[in-house]
Order: sequence, then structure tokens, then C-alpha cells
Amino acid sequence: MAIAVNSETLSPTTLTAAAIVGLVVLQVARKFFKPRSPLEAIPSVGIPDYPFGFYVGSWNYIKHGRAITEEGFHKYPGKAFKVALANRWLVLVNGRSLIDDIRKAPDDFLSISEATNSLLHLEHTMGHEQHHDPYQIAVIRTPMTRNIGVCFPDIRNEVVAAFEDLVPAKTDEWISVPAMQTILQIVSRASNRFFIGLKCRDPDYIKITTQYALNVASDAVWLHVTPSILRPIAAHLFGHLETATRAAMKHLGPILQHRVEMDDKYGQDWPNGDRPNDMISWLLDDARGHPRRRTVRTLTRTLLNINFGALHTTTQATILHLSPRLLGFLHALYNLAANLEYVEPLREEIKSVIQSEGWTKTAMGKMVKLDSFLKESSRFVPGGAVGVMRQVIKDFTFSDGTMVPTGTLIAIPVLAEHYDEANYVHGDQFDPFRFSRMREQAGEGIKHQMITPSPDFLSFGVGRHACPGRFFAVNEQKLIMAHVILTYDFKLKDGIRPEDEWIALVGSANSTAEVMFRKRT
Repeated sequence: MAIAVNSETLSPTTLTAAAIVGLVVLQVARKFFKPRSPLEAIPSVGIPDYPFGFYVGSWNYIKHGRAITEEGFHKYPGKAFKVALANRWLVLVNGRSLIDDIRKAPDDFLSISEATNSLLHLEHTMGHEQHHDPYQIAVIRTPMTRNIGVCFPDIRNEVVAAFEDLVPAKTDEWISVPAMQTILQIVSRASNRFFIGLKCRDPDYIKITTQYALNVASDAVWLHVTPSILRPIAAHLFGHLETATRAAMKHLGPILQHRVEMDDKYGQDWPNGDRPNDMISWLLDDARGHPRRRTVRTLTRTLLNINFGALHTTTQATILHLSPRLLGFLHALYNLAANLEYVEPLREEIKSVIQSEGWTKTAMGKMVKLDSFLKESSRFVPGGAVGVMRQVIKDFTFSDGTMVPTGTLIAIPVLAEHYDEANYVHGDQFDPFRFSRMREQAGEGIKHQMITPSPDFLSFGVGRHACPGRFFAVNEQKLIMAHVILTYDFKLKDGIRPEDEWIALVGSANSTAEVMFRKRT
């Protein structure tokens, strides 16, 4: 029998109490009867076991990200665990089997581009083109890589000129230079000589490109904690993208307009064969039939983004263009300046190879000890505590049965993998000729090169999405380091290797340290 209740007979206090009880029951029901997320089956690390523990854990991760990541790696070997970011979970997987799952996963399940966008907010920091049509990746992977050898004399010329301008050391006295600022300018000039020719020497253009690379990372940080609905407005008001684009167009606009007009008129066959063999030409070749890619604005933005990749890959030996990471080349320079006993073996190898091969790309390939030194520096501090990030596009199940739902951000604890005794004997020790010794073993001569990604060397990523610019980056690092070793004596200003700088899972080579140089006779 139904019971009729007349609400008019109930007092306001009774109605209020009933409403409160109803809300409590609803919340309890949601808590205990909502669908269980697969993420709940993945153990958490660094999360206190009390209300609001996730938010406390995310703050802890900002302060102690490296230590928390290493704790999870050792607590859950060969498995998955999760840590708290500011507004989401990050699932970390380790061990050969799970790393191989990431390597083999199709893009429609695990996406590197969506992971990059989630962390860098590409629409606001690098532009619509970088997010939706990053066609320069194919250009970097093929025509740029093929032309490293042909263009090597120009790159070498620019490295020499840049050092003469920025490190004007004499034979009878030491000078001190700020390491980070100096190396950024040298790399910018060498890279842009390859990209756009002698315009690379314009101080204002160098400032624009280097500052752009730094601003992409810094803008991404504050956009990450900005509510999504406010990001477009905040980026427009406080972001760097439009300002940098307009500034770069003042320098590149006339050059690009001329190149587009000549390309429209002559294609690849300019009169007298005068078409420059540079990044602008390769971009125009790839953009043929795509009018939107051939505008001055789009080409300018694309060149800025290529510079971002070149600076972050060459100076940092990084794996994915994310927030600021350890300046890999600076680490190598600091490591060598702090361990001068390794200079002479490297110098002897470089001198011998240059005498037989000259300053060529072929020579760079034969500098086995130098390759080992740079690779070990990158292994020892690979760009941060984690890397090889992917975002789950469709629910994904790893080979051990671990399931991660759509929208999850996943990564590998790269630093812990690089230190793991299962991968490297005495992995927590810096051993500069570790890889050159490996290559001396029978059948190993072409293995263990810095350009070769593997499950135990993840500084450039893994699989088909390994950094496409790594061939240029490695050759450029070798060229710069070989020039330093043959041209200068050098040492740390204070005689002590500068401390690394860490924020959460991101690290950086010391940004304020100075290195002293003296010209060799």
C-alpha cells in the first residue's frame, strides 16, 4: 500500500535534515558503487594514506620527484606504478618487457604527440601547426639527415667562428665564460648555419631563437596549472608565441618571401644551380602542394620550432621536447673539466682521426672514445628522472596484464633504468669509456653508438619515435667537443663539478657555472 506524504506537514528543519541525509547517502553510493578505474589496481608511490593524499603527494613529487621515482622503480621492478602530478596520475613502467610494449604499441593506442601536447600545450606555446601538422619531423628525419655530410664544412666553419667570437682565449692567460649561455649561442649559430645560412650570426636572431626555446618550456609550466578554460586568454595575454613569431618574421620575412617566389617560379632548378641546400629548401620541397605550409608566417613558426628541437636535442641530448631538461652537452663539458685525465686519450683519438679524415662527418663516426664519453654523460644524466612519454588514446593492456585507460599519461623511469645493475655494471658510476670498450668486443664494433636507441639507453627515446634529429645532434656535439679539446685547455672555475639543478622529475645542468679556457699552442 502506497503511503502519501504531504510535504506541507513537514517542518523546514525536517526537510533540511532529510536533504542532508540524502546527499550523504548519494556521496557514499558514488564512492562504493561507482565503476572501478583500472588505475586503482596500479600501486601508488609517494601518496600519503589519508584524505587529500593525492594533492599532498603531488606536492611531494614537485619537491622529491627523482627520489619518489627511484623508490617506485626499486619497489616494483619490472612492473607499473603511479605517481601524482598536479592534476593527474602519471603511470611509470619499467623493465625490458614493458618498455618493449611501449616500443611496439601503435600510435592509435599510445601517442607521443598527444603526450607532448598534454605537457607543452602546443597550441599556446608552439602554435597550431606544431600540434596539428608537424611536417618538419619528416624533413628532419630524411633530407636534413641525408645532408649532414654535405653541409658539414659550413657547420664546422660556424663552430670555429662562434668560438672565436664567444671564447676569445689567449695562450698566456685564462678567461672565464658562463657555460650555459655560451654553449646555447654556439649551438644556435651552428644549427642555424645548417638551417638558414649566414643569417645565423645575427645577434638579435640568436637571442630570439634561444629565448624562444626557453620560453616554450617556461610557458608550459604556468599553463599547466592554469584552468583549461582560461588557457587561451592567458596564453594570448602573457605567452611568448605571437611576440616571438613577429620578431622572427622581421628577420626571416624577406628571405622566406624571396625563397617562396623563386621556388614557385623555378622549383628545385634555379638558374646556375644557385638554390641553397638548407632547411628552407627542404621545407619548401616537402610543402609543395600544401599552400598553408608555404606562407611566410607558417615557415617562420616552423623554423622557430625546429630551433627549439635543435637546441633542446643538441644541448640537452634529450628524448622528448618537454620542459627544461639536463643540458647534456654541458654535462659532458662539466664531466670532462672535472676529470681532466680523460682529455689526453680523447685528444689523441681526435688528432689521429682528423689527420686521416679531415673535419668531416666520416671523421665524427670514427671518434669512438669521444662517442662513448658523450653517450656515458647522457646515460649518467639522461634528461630527467622520466622520459619516453606517451598518452593512452585507447585502453591499453601491457604484456603482464596491467591495463591503463584512455587519457592516462605513461612514461619510463629513464634515470633509474640507466643506473640499474641489470643494464650496466656499476651503473651508478660514471665510466667514460664504457661503450668504447663494449665496441672492442667481437661483433660489437657498430653497436653501442650514441645514435642507437635501445631499452637500456633511452636518452633519445625508443623505437620508431626515437628523436629524428639525433643524427645531427650527435654529430654536432662531437664537432663542438672535438674543437674544444684540440683548441683549448679548460678547467672549472672553482675546481669542483657544478651541482645539478632538480625540480620534481626534471633536472638541468648547472645554469650559472663558469668554465675557464686558455688557447693551446
